[in-house]
Amino acid sequence: MSKRTKSKCVINQIMLIKAEPNIVMGIAIDSHSIYSVASTSNGQEVYRMVQRTPGDLAHLTQHLISRISSVSYRYGRIAAIGISVSEFFLSHRQSAHKLAKSSPTHSPEITQLTLNLNQHFKVDCSLVMHSHSAAIACDAISNAMTIADLIEQPLSAGSSLNKRARDLYKEAILSVFLGDGCGISFYQNNEQVHHPLSSHWAHSRLPNFQWLVDGLTPVCRCGNEACIEQFLSAPSIERQYHQVVLKDQTLAQIFSGVDLSEPHASRIYRTYIDQLARSLVNPIQQLLPTRLVLSGEATTYPTLTADLKVALSRYIHVNEIPVIIHPKQDEFTFARGAFLIAEKNHNNHLRSS
Repeated sequence: MSKRTKSKCVINQIMLIKAEPNIVMGIAIDSHSIYSVASTSNGQEVYRMVQRTPGDLAHLTQHLISRISSVSYRYGRIAAIGISVSEFFLSHRQSAHKLAKSSPTHSPEITQLTLNLNQHFKVDCSLVMHSHSAAIACDAISNAMTIADLIEQPLSAGSSLNKRARDLYKEAILSVFLGDGCGISFYQNNEQVHHPLSSHWAHSRLPNFQWLVDGLTPVCRCGNEACIEQFLSAPSIERQYHQVVLKDQTLAQIFSGVDLSEPHASRIYRTYIDQLARSLVNPIQQLLPTRLVLSGEATTYPTLTADLKVALSRYIHVNEIPVIIHPKQDEFTFARGAFLIAEKNHNNHLRSS
């Protein structure tokens, strides 16, 4: 090979390296699964994957490093990583004493996970709760005409979806996650507000608890009894159904039973909606949100928004009820929210440097 040919090869390699897109990853972790998405800097989604969550933090760290490295090798340099964790996944690794105290900070183990990824890949690594990522992802999805729009439109700093996500922050937003656990987050004036309610809401006592209406519960993992999480999480709804019918049903089967007007499923659903309304009265009256964003598998019943509004009207004045946002979701909602947050933080970092 001549020197001229070699020179051309080197130039072509340099051009390829320069043209190599930056990749932003969004990763969502709950007690069962890890959901990952990756998109290029021009907004093209190139990767999505669902895998089981390893049993301990050490294996989880190694798993994520391996997965992110594989994505980087196949699609380009990793520019930023966003991690969204469910409230249950975060809190079940804390002791009952710490859980009862409900510190608003992330657990040291989860924080260390993000530090390890940051040090390994030398990139920004953002850590948020599902109730946070949902507030961003759900607003973007509700304003996109189709899911394809969300994937195909550029998600750069100036993109329309990111503008809509930023508009979300201009309101007072109460975001509620109801899945393998429960959690709330509150946002006002472009900032997340770390209100005490956000940290202890899931493990505070269900308002107006009556065992004849709400049923009996085992002692919560935090050591208390009749905690909100024991009634509003997906496993808790399934437990309540079993307690009444003495038969196991998944949440999806219970919701299907409501569609078919099955008496037991309908009773459990009505009780659940009333419990949810009671649990939201205090946050709504204290925080005065203009919008209420609902996310998680326990919020997927089609008429839940309308049913919740009716239930809330029994406890507070209708003018106090915020606009309830419950857009179409899928299993990658929280991963997409983590991606949007990571990209926003990365762009802010670039502008400030």
